[in-house]
Amino acid sequence: MHRDNRGVNMEALDFSRLRSLTGKSQKDLAAMLGVSRKAVESYEQGWRAVPATVERMLYYIAFKLKGPALEAQRPCWEARSCPEEERAFCAAWISGEGQFCWFITGRLCAASRHSGGSGEYCYGCPVFLGLLKAARAG
Repeated sequence: MHRDNRGVNMEALDFSRLRSLTGKSQKDLAAMLGVSRKAVESYEQGWRAVPATVERMLYYIAFKLKGPALEAQRPCWEARSCPEEERAFCAAWISGEGQFCWFITGRLCAASRHSGGSGEYCYGCPVFLGLLKAARAG
């Protein structure tokens, strides 16, 4: 139900399931995403690819609407045991948004990039997957 570690696009069924998780109509979700209702319908039918920005916003909305389930999630720097010296280069650490690191950094791990890595995709990260599991359960 998400981009995998290679950044593969969200599928139509995944978009539809995630919208259902929000409890929003196509019209309401379109307004929240800043797109037309026809665009939302097109994403759900697979007629149009889901842009990465829309996909990230949809996850963000779904997770935020499940607020109480998120409170139990540890921030990414703790869950991933990021060294103190790398935290200074992490927008999630600086902003104090450890559950939404994937949203802030554009779904590439900032600490991983800073330390010379190619940048790990966040949608396979235990932090993101924990949020997804909590949202589905909550």
